Amino acid sequence: MTDPTFREDLINRLFRVPAKVSAGVLIVTIALGLIIGGMVGAILLGLAILALLGMLVLLWPDIPPAERMMRLAIALVVAAVAVVRIVPPGGSPNL
Repeated sequence: MTDPTFREDLINRLFRVPAKVSAGVLIVTIALGLIIGGMVGAILLGLAILALLGMLVLLWPDIPPAERMMRLAIALVVAAVAVVRIVPPGGSPNL
């Protein structure tokens, strides 16, 4: 699938960024997506979901199963909130 050295290089680059910075960027992106709403909010939430899933896929072999499920649950909750924000019940999309 992917070359192990390529994966290791990506992981090394990811770990060079302080954890507080990467978590802060994700939290701010999700918060702005929820606050702004509309197409811009949907794009921000989509970017946050892609980042969460990308990190999950990249680190899958190295993290324990409980942490895998927690990260997957967080990505699914953000995706569900994005869908609810874009398409409210019984209404047309708010784009």
